[in-house]
Amino acid sequence: MKLLVNEVFHNSSIKKIINQGKKIITTIMTICVIFNSYAEKNLYSETEITLDLKNTTIIGVLDYIESTTELRFIFDSEIFDFNEKVSLSLYNKSLDETLFALFGSKVVYQLKENLVFLKEINDKEISTKSVISNEEDEEDIQSPVTGVIVDMDGTPLPGVNVFIKGTSIGTATDFDGNYSISANTGDVLIFSFVGFENQEVTVGDQQNIDISMTADYANLDEVVITGYGSTAKKDLVSSISQIKGDVLANQPVARVDNMLQGRAAGVNVVSTSGEPGAPAVIRIRGMSSINGNNSPLFVIDGFIAGTDFNLSNLNVNDVESIEVLKDASSLAIYGTRGAAGVILINTKSGKSVQEGKIDVSINHYSSIQEVYNYPEMADIGTWAEYWNEGVTLVPGPDGFGFNDPALADMATHAPNWQGITPTDWSGLITRNGRIDNTDVNISGNSKRSNYFISYNRFYQEGIIMGSGLERNSLRANIDLNITDKIRTGIRMNVTDRKQENNKVNWQGVYFNALPIMPVYNEDGSYNALNPVRGSYMRNPVADINERIDHNFVTNVIANAYVEADLLPDLTIRSSVGSNLNFNKANDYIGTIDPVRAQQGIGGKADVAFSRSTGFLNENTLTYTKDFGEHSIKVLAGYTMQKDTYTDVDAGGAGYANDVVTFNSLSLGADAARNIIGSDYRQRTFESILGRINYSFRDKYLLTLVGRRDGSSVFEQGNKYAFFPSVGAAWKIGEEDFMQDIDMISSLKLRGSYGIVGEQGVQAYNSLAKYNPRNVFFNQSISPAVILASLPSTGLDWEKTYQTDIGLEVGFENNRYSVEIDYYNKQTKDLLLAKPLPGTAGDTRLENIGQVENKGFEFTFNSVNIEKPDFVWSSNLQISANRNKVVSIGDAPFIDLRNPNHGQAGAAALRLVAGEVMPSFYGATYEGTYKSADEIIADGRDGVDLIGAPNYVDQNGDGNINDLDFVNQGSPQPDFYYGFRNTLTYKNFTLDVFFQGMQGNEVFDASIYEFYYGRDASFNLLPLVKDRWTPDNPTSDIPRAGTSAGGYRPNSSLNVVDGSYLRLKNVTLNYDFDTVPGLSFIESASVYLTGNNLLLLTNYKWGDPEVSDGGANTVAQGVADDQYPYASSVALGFRLNL
Repeated sequence: MKLLVNEVFHNSSIKKIINQGKKIITTIMTICVIFNSYAEKNLYSETEITLDLKNTTIIGVLDYIESTTELRFIFDSEIFDFNEKVSLSLYNKSLDETLFALFGSKVVYQLKENLVFLKEINDKEISTKSVISNEEDEEDIQSPVTGVIVDMDGTPLPGVNVFIKGTSIGTATDFDGNYSISANTGDVLIFSFVGFENQEVTVGDQQNIDISMTADYANLDEVVITGYGSTAKKDLVSSISQIKGDVLANQPVARVDNMLQGRAAGVNVVSTSGEPGAPAVIRIRGMSSINGNNSPLFVIDGFIAGTDFNLSNLNVNDVESIEVLKDASSLAIYGTRGAAGVILINTKSGKSVQEGKIDVSINHYSSIQEVYNYPEMADIGTWAEYWNEGVTLVPGPDGFGFNDPALADMATHAPNWQGITPTDWSGLITRNGRIDNTDVNISGNSKRSNYFISYNRFYQEGIIMGSGLERNSLRANIDLNITDKIRTGIRMNVTDRKQENNKVNWQGVYFNALPIMPVYNEDGSYNALNPVRGSYMRNPVADINERIDHNFVTNVIANAYVEADLLPDLTIRSSVGSNLNFNKANDYIGTIDPVRAQQGIGGKADVAFSRSTGFLNENTLTYTKDFGEHSIKVLAGYTMQKDTYTDVDAGGAGYANDVVTFNSLSLGADAARNIIGSDYRQRTFESILGRINYSFRDKYLLTLVGRRDGSSVFEQGNKYAFFPSVGAAWKIGEEDFMQDIDMISSLKLRGSYGIVGEQGVQAYNSLAKYNPRNVFFNQSISPAVILASLPSTGLDWEKTYQTDIGLEVGFENNRYSVEIDYYNKQTKDLLLAKPLPGTAGDTRLENIGQVENKGFEFTFNSVNIEKPDFVWSSNLQISANRNKVVSIGDAPFIDLRNPNHGQAGAAALRLVAGEVMPSFYGATYEGTYKSADEIIADGRDGVDLIGAPNYVDQNGDGNINDLDFVNQGSPQPDFYYGFRNTLTYKNFTLDVFFQGMQGNEVFDASIYEFYYGRDASFNLLPLVKDRWTPDNPTSDIPRAGTSAGGYRPNSSLNVVDGSYLRLKNVTLNYDFDTVPGLSFIESASVYLTGNNLLLLTNYKWGDPEVSDGGANTVAQGVADDQYPYASSVALGFRLNL
């Protein structure tokens, strides 16, 4: 009853939180609408300008003003040095004040509607000329010149500046791209527009001049988000990959990490499962820790969310950009949590919305999914004939194998299989999956505020029945300028989701759900009897119908900030953020579950409630100053973070019926199996950080970073560590000697070196741990404790020393660009668990290991074809990482995992000094024994028969065991890649993305049971049809019966090529200029998206992109019948109101 009260209280509290959140957001929306309504009344002359630009050209400042207001500047480039670098910080300044700050008294202007005409004046001109008349300039003008200005697609461009060179005479194109200007023969017309190259045309005797504007590919001023700040791409000294949100938009997936494969160089992403909401394994520049963390740190809108943040809480379509920090120069600012890389996820705001306007967007897609590359099992005939043949195998007169026909009557494995209707177990429990996604966004921008508010509903039915995900999320991103020196804002996301977990043991479906087994018994009850083994097993259909297994999760992540300009060059910022996660898990197995019904033990229920909280406070000071040719930016900060986790779980057993299921645990009649438990963990961080960015002549760049971290998980005296880095870059392309090389438009060489850290230990590791036990003492049972582990002593942080060298080159005005990186990561002081005697606990951590990662990254961008109606651009990412275990202390190797469940010798996945982490180990399979002589030569007579598996006896002792295990491969690919092509024809856009790996191996655990034929209660692979028989004596597939019940080691048979090329995504989009009859719709588009449409691979057992060990282990690359993957097709539309 108490649990029920707590549950009701919890749910009602969550509802109150959500309802209050909705009220707050509604109020904020109303306020923002008022701001926008006020803004619409302002005239161009009243435009207020806010900017904060450092070491930027004057033309760059004007471009920025054009991009953030409706003003358009017209000028002759010869009247002033517009390439002069300035640093300017203005807040809500008038146009007069802004231009005076830029030019002083050397330039005057005239304003016509939104057009600002600039002209130089000399010292003799009087101040009354601050507003220029065009009448004198127009005295000699004789004839009008007209035309249409379009972009590369032939789309008219409104707002293009057209003016006569050397004068202030000018105009701008209208909405249809038309212009008209009076000019004399010989005048030079200049056409300029943000995002396009300027064009100059000399007026002849023609009266019509049409212009097609060419895109300016030099996007080096594009802003890239870095830790605790941002910078222009051209000024980066770090290795940072950026992925724009439009690349990920409208993909039928629940999580953003499932869309990152091949999108960023150096980022290897592997799916762990096809289950809805399943995380992906993300490795940035390889694995650097054994017991510690190898997953990247996620930072959501500036909030450090940790490495285990569930990305199912985020709506993919809310993402504005993703930055991946890879080298020490960018990672050191995150100190101890940067060793595995950092992923910055930045969500949308209203800054890009036209001032005074409210944008409303509605987006919806529906998707159908189906299983692809189904693992194929042997049919009922193959299975029956194999085992009926196997029971006749005996050593025979010579002792080397003989099928005795006298034993044919023992063929009891479905001898009349031709008359049996086989059960298609996988077909009975799978279906076409479905995804429905709806987004509604409202965004706006006014003089003092901008906002982005979105609602998302995501619903997915998994391809295994009974599994799925339902999510509702609400986001509010708001920025508010309180005064011209004080700003504040908040990023908040509230998510409520229900996760229907997979209830089927998918591995069991393939292992021992035999085709001869019916779903139901004759009396209509579920059948669970394996007729070969004579024991009961889970019935997959019953699992779906009679089991309950789901989670209700509510997540609130918010980060609020306030910043103030203390001085013109000094800004202080403080932020407070929190990540709250509430999880209620319900699990129930009904009374008519066939296994429990046969055992007569009734139903079983388990309920668990967990709560995790994260609190983060960060405070920074930023100082920016220009000194002639020198520019410096200094960041200093203090941060504090506290994470707590608590859970309570309880269970009841022996339910007599299924009326209340998990809702009343007190009805569990079997007190001996009723359970209750709880847990609590806490971890705190404290950090001081600093960064100095220095630039000389905007060509020579230097960045110094340092962070001192403190963590509660280490013992006193070792709680703090310092992580520094240095980075430098040389803009070679800005040098005078490069100016005559027209082919190269930009060239930058950069390098960095630094240290980042990893804790690698759990909370309370510095304390001794005890486990409860019951002991028999003094004629009675008494509670006691036993030592589980000794406290760690003298532990230090794991440290990664990383060197990075990068080269960035742009060709033909950056129409083609190349970025190449080489890196070397040495992770030292690895924390490894050293075995201890049982009386002293199981293990204790010590700093005794070292791991190395080296690699290359290559990125190529190009605009291949550019015509008025057709554009084709490409992006290619290729990465290669070489991982090696340098040292693991005194141990020759560390066993990680045996996917074959301990029946095949030592662990198949090992860590060995000098080899890849991990490596696959096993015996070397040489095929089958073809003759008695081969068996005798190997000393296997009396052990193996002709047709039996044959392995290399590495030590020649006549036995095949763990001592014969050698390295058979690893999951590390030679390289992995992504190749994207975007083709635009008029209103159509086609986006095609391929992704793949080459040279990686997969450890296929299915081989052990399904290939050898060890037990008739298991299924078989179809290839056993070609097994060794007296009529097929050259086959290397083992003879039926030679492995039944016997030992067969992990071997090279298990290790198969996992290389693949996948057509990851194809999207076809059509944009409507107008929607007839629906004038309230400004624009619309429809799109068709396909995911995982084609897979080219030699791997036959499902999908080669596997990692069934999960995201938090180094034991990667194992295929063990995980939840199947799906291909999908989605149809959607987007409306902008």
